[in-house]
Amino acid sequence: MRDVKQQTVTFDLPPDHVFQAALGVVQNDKASTVLAVHNGGRKLVVRQKAKMSNPKFVQVYVEPTAGPSHLHVQVGSDDRSSRALMDGRANQKALGRFIEDVQGALDGSRPAPVTPVPDHFMQKKSQVPWVDPNTDPDIELGGSFKAMYGL
Repeated sequence: MRDVKQQTVTFDLPPDHVFQAALGVVQNDKASTVLAVHNGGRKLVVRQKAKMSNPKFVQVYVEPTAGPSHLHVQVGSDDRSSRALMDGRANQKALGRFIEDVQGALDGSRPAPVTPVPDHFMQKKSQVPWVDPNTDPDIELGGSFKAMYGL
């Protein structure tokens, strides 16, 4: 990923609830494609393709702690696209919008219904089961993205 922007947000909610809100936001966004999801590990990798900017990758991880849950989000541009002057600014804006949408899904102001999805990652056009959340998925869409994600 290029021009990576990241943020961590803390919620006083169970980690599974926060993860389901993030998954619902992605599933209800027409420009987003889920590349990898692990429900038990609360990890999610998404590709976003906006009309007027370079494709972006979004990595989401919800970390459970003794008290609140921590939502970690990273947004970066696709390395295969041409470098644009505004990539960093567009990534920061996409990061802020994603976090606002998750907060809205959690407080009910922007409902994001969730469709259950099995733990998987994409290998070209097929879904491969993602068994161990501690093992990084080898996402492949015509070329390996594993190195791009830093996974």
